[in-house]
Amino acid sequence: MPSYEKVFNSNRYNSPEYHSLNYSYQEKMAELFSHRRIDFPAKKLQFKIETVKITSTMSQQHYLKLQSFVESFPVKQRRGQGPVTGKDAYQSIILYHDYRLFDSAQYVVRSPLGFGYTVSQFFAVTSEPAGGPNHDIQVTLTINPNRFLNVPDEPLIDLIIEQVLPLLVSPKISEMTFTLDMPLIMNNFRVQMGGEAGTKQQITQKLNSHQEYELNRIEYTDPQGTRKLTVYDKFQSLLDNQLLVTDTDYLSAREPEYYRDQVGEPQFLTRIGLTVSTPNAVMRYMKNHEWLMRDVSIEYRDNSGVSRFAGTEYATNGKDFRRSFNRMLTYRLKEVQKRARQLPYLSDKIWRNTLS
Repeated sequence: MPSYEKVFNSNRYNSPEYHSLNYSYQEKMAELFSHRRIDFPAKKLQFKIETVKITSTMSQQHYLKLQSFVESFPVKQRRGQGPVTGKDAYQSIILYHDYRLFDSAQYVVRSPLGFGYTVSQFFAVTSEPAGGPNHDIQVTLTINPNRFLNVPDEPLIDLIIEQVLPLLVSPKISEMTFTLDMPLIMNNFRVQMGGEAGTKQQITQKLNSHQEYELNRIEYTDPQGTRKLTVYDKFQSLLDNQLLVTDTDYLSAREPEYYRDQVGEPQFLTRIGLTVSTPNAVMRYMKNHEWLMRDVSIEYRDNSGVSRFAGTEYATNGKDFRRSFNRMLTYRLKEVQKRARQLPYLSDKIWRNTLS
């Protein structure tokens, strides 16, 4: 039986393959959790590939094969906005928006605090009219590499490689998002994205649940919409989502609830996100990693002499980041290029289409 057929078979929890993968998951998640400890050495922090989007434009006739594949998934393994039937020239097809297709088996993970939870594996399909005289369809696959071990042994990875990607016509990488979580205080960051006129800036501020400190979100987008920089309190999203879902970005839904009740142990985590949003932008980044940080200034300033929370000196290696913070981030973006090349679902063909 091909590995991908196990996607539809939930009775594999006792198989040696599942236990092997689950053990590897435990190690990966423990590593992700450790990045949020205040004493985690900053030198070991690295960007994660948060999102990869693969886009293809195809005829309606070709698209029907993909539509048939999606509709063949068991209903209980599909989630998202209800599919809609197209209008006018697209009446014969079904359109999807961020429609998630799940593996039937889930991996059971235990956090360092002792909370057990599950991680679901899925990828998402979005389809929309591409316009033009032939009334083509643009299809986008969204994959979150951190939900996977990114090895062909994983049934859903095997399914994507063997069944989904062959249905796409000249697929290209249309978007990549990189994130870096740092156990540092968001209010001490100074962020700026300059360059040509037209850069969009959005700043959101609010007090945390105990009204002890501000939660900030700063977002910049360049005029062409090809690059985006986001810096925000990751802990804010934990608290916002604590009771809404059981799998909040690999964090137990009970964990933020635990921290909320531990008033004497303030927690903080800042996430830096960088996004490239077109095939041309992906190409520019892959050919020159420094381009992604061009006109971007990120500084960490804590000049008060008193740490807002105990332990900040460990998170920063006892060092003032004012001169080296940008350099540190830029260097880490070069290393991500190598890991992106190793993702099993980004084939040589996809890279050729993107970089040509």
